Amino acid sequence: MPGATATLAASVLVLALGVTGCTATEPAPPAAGTDTRTVEGADGDVEVPADPQRIAVLWRPTLAAVTLLGHHPVATMGTPGAPDQGLTPFLPRDVEGGLMNLVTNSPAEDDVDIEALALAEPDLIIGVSTQVGAQDAIEAELSAIAPTVLLEWEGTGSWRTHLHDVAAVLGREAEAERADADYDAAVGEARAAIGEAGVDPDTEVSLVRLQSDTEIRLETAASFPGQVIGDLGLARPEGQVEPEGDTDFVPLSYENLDRGDGDVIFVLAGSGFPDAPDTFSDGIWSDLAAVRGGQVYRFDYDVWGAANLHAAHRIVEEATAALTGETEPAL
Repeated sequence: MPGATATLAASVLVLALGVTGCTATEPAPPAAGTDTRTVEGADGDVEVPADPQRIAVLWRPTLAAVTLLGHHPVATMGTPGAPDQGLTPFLPRDVEGGLMNLVTNSPAEDDVDIEALALAEPDLIIGVSTQVGAQDAIEAELSAIAPTVLLEWEGTGSWRTHLHDVAAVLGREAEAERADADYDAAVGEARAAIGEAGVDPDTEVSLVRLQSDTEIRLETAASFPGQVIGDLGLARPEGQVEPEGDTDFVPLSYENLDRGDGDVIFVLAGSGFPDAPDTFSDGIWSDLAAVRGGQVYRFDYDVWGAANLHAAHRIVEEATAALTGETEPAL
């Protein structure tokens, strides 16, 4: 848990050491009698089981990668109390997020319950190393439980490379290549379907995220949904090509909603804004060309912002259904 006291941390570490049977100054070795391999993490080489059976993941895109590569983690991050614990966008469709074992109270990088993680008895932990460095700071505690590999995450642009980083840890490089090929094939089929539906190649697709009742965000080409829309070969309005500053979106007030206009608008709203409207034909929306043309569609930002291959497939399917007339406009 974030902000844990030194006393709690010490007692948790004792528990972790009891589970793993190692000393406080040494990382937990792979289980006796198991084959091992050396992999590279953000902080150097780590000796891990060659065929791990009880994997814990401490980043939701890592959960997506691990499940895509054929593993079912024994512990993960999520949101207790949320539908499917907030994990649906990071899981295959036949896996129930509500049944996953959470070792966190939220998806936040620094929100790791060390005691619950130790009780899960993982033989491998895969975490994340970001500019925040929250998990780097507790790497010793994590490594006392099981061999721990922290993988670099450099923002939403990492969503495809992260799959291959995880595959390298698990020795599943061939599966990652197949997953990439499956996605490329799905994109190719979608582009063909969009073309056959007579969609003009120059049609500009706007991505408008409803952040709150006072703020919208235009998702640029650098954002996760922007990258997938780019894979589909769809054009973007001029104001949504380049991000502002270090973000991959452009924040605006509703007074500037006209900057979110396009030939087609995909409105994105998620669990962070539960009161977001479902339809967009009235008020300030009525002045937009896409709304007047009946080309505005609403999608779940929890999926469209999830930055993983499971979610990318969903975006491809949903965008194609909208552009080919299979989805009703949100009017």
